[in-house]
Amino acid sequence: MVRFENINVSGERVEIGNGVSIPTSWTTVVRGEEGVPGTIHVAVEFDAHLNRAVAAEVRVQRGQGADEVTSITLRQVRVQHAVQVGGLKVSTVSEPGHPIATGGDYIRRMRERTDRTTAESVVDAARTYQLAASISLPPLRAVADCLAVSQSTATRLMNRARAEGLATGVEFAAPSVQRRIASPQPPASVAQGPAMPPVAPSGPSIGM
Repeated sequence: MVRFENINVSGERVEIGNGVSIPTSWTTVVRGEEGVPGTIHVAVEFDAHLNRAVAAEVRVQRGQGADEVTSITLRQVRVQHAVQVGGLKVSTVSEPGHPIATGGDYIRRMRERTDRTTAESVVDAARTYQLAASISLPPLRAVADCLAVSQSTATRLMNRARAEGLATGVEFAAPSVQRRIASPQPPASVAQGPAMPPVAPSGPSIGM
């Protein structure tokens, strides 16, 4: 089983918005990754220009008596996955009326919440989007998944959140551009992101 641990978590944090906060840096240690004969260390830092966490350094420490580390080994390392899973552990979300939660616990809370009003859905969408984007999860997909809506509905909620000032820095393409879903190269202004790792109980062990 793959195991994740965060070490060297910075005491300095970045306020992303809507109560979302992440450390300026941390290291995610991954053990048990298939095809990797040792321990993976992914140093993560917050990039102010990209406004999200990024991998700054990746290294593989060979296990005792294990095979040597080669270029083939390095290709087995899921760097972005380590950033995302580590980020779910170290991020925090402050939501009115609820105790401060880790990013992972907040996502579970969103999945369990039902009977939202439209206004509540807009607020939850904005907060979920900013959490996901800050730790390199695909933000629109996260909103759709957590609120149990289609991605087109997630986009409409985020457009409304932006119009109401709840989603600072979020930009979307015009509807005519968004409809070009068959295009092999989506416009850079369309919210995109890496594949979202499962965060349901049936997903990988992320120790949230």
